[in-house]
Amino acid sequence: MQDRRSGWAGEHVGAKALCRRRKGLTMDGPLVSVIVGVYNKERFVGECLRSVLAQTYSNWELIVVDDASTDGSLAEVERAVDGDSRVRILRRKENSGHPGVARNQAVGEAKGQYVAFLDADDRWHDDKLERQVTFMEEHPEYPFTHTRCMVIGAQSQPMGLRHGGQYPANGDCLDALLGHCFICTSSVMMRMDALKQVGEFSEEPCFKSGQDYEFFVRCAKAFPVAMPEETLVDYRWFDGSVSRNPKNWKSMPTDFVRHVLFLHRPELWKGRIAKSRMRDIVFRSAEENAYAARRERRWQDAEWFAWQMIRFKLLDGRGWRQLLASSLRRK
Repeated sequence: MQDRRSGWAGEHVGAKALCRRRKGLTMDGPLVSVIVGVYNKERFVGECLRSVLAQTYSNWELIVVDDASTDGSLAEVERAVDGDSRVRILRRKENSGHPGVARNQAVGEAKGQYVAFLDADDRWHDDKLERQVTFMEEHPEYPFTHTRCMVIGAQSQPMGLRHGGQYPANGDCLDALLGHCFICTSSVMMRMDALKQVGEFSEEPCFKSGQDYEFFVRCAKAFPVAMPEETLVDYRWFDGSVSRNPKNWKSMPTDFVRHVLFLHRPELWKGRIAKSRMRDIVFRSAEENAYAARRERRWQDAEWFAWQMIRFKLLDGRGWRQLLASSLRRK
């Protein structure tokens, strides 16, 4: 099956083989490689890994990379997997300082035709792999899929659907994704041959927080993206997560910095998105953050974002109005 936009040709699977693969009955090794990178997640990693072991779909391998944790994470990993032969634990001697490194190391060891990612503080619903494998086997035109997520807190309390459960339609989502990262890493499953086509996760320091976002953008440029209807992942939101650690932000704690980085990486959008559109995305990101800063009475931050609006659209009155409003309140 061919997607005319991306040139992606999906693999045709016969009816009997499809039935066997859905049930995890293939005899030629694991169909799915599950990738988990761990660094100092002693509190959550056991629950995370047990959610993999509890899957109703069984034809998988689990590759865990401990990135030289200094707490009890490794002991929790070993306790949770309890010698399961489908699990391989890779132990790094020194911390890489970058989530992309552990992910790339695990991918290099993977044997599956599909790769599924899971962050060490998140967890899967029991039928996550079964539902997603079934969807991808039935829709080979989509080499990259993700799912809806329930946001949970540090105590695993439900906090509502991520993004309100609203996502773009299946297919070409590059423009929407450049505007906002609506894909959760722990929900992603993709074909291994598609991953090899787009390349590994960035290990650049500027993408320490955001290497997954940059990777998803590359995927969305190359392939159509889809999702099953079900909510299949619990995404944990707490103060200790990588994305909420100020040390991992290059400048300001927002997606604005990533949008600016994307603007200066034309290989991520050239040929699909006009440069003027990319500048609009950066401007809108600055505007959203200026409003947010004003609501939170962070007047200095609000002024900074207003100046960024002016920088990208000098003659647009919205930037000047934001600057005036922030400056007057600050006084």
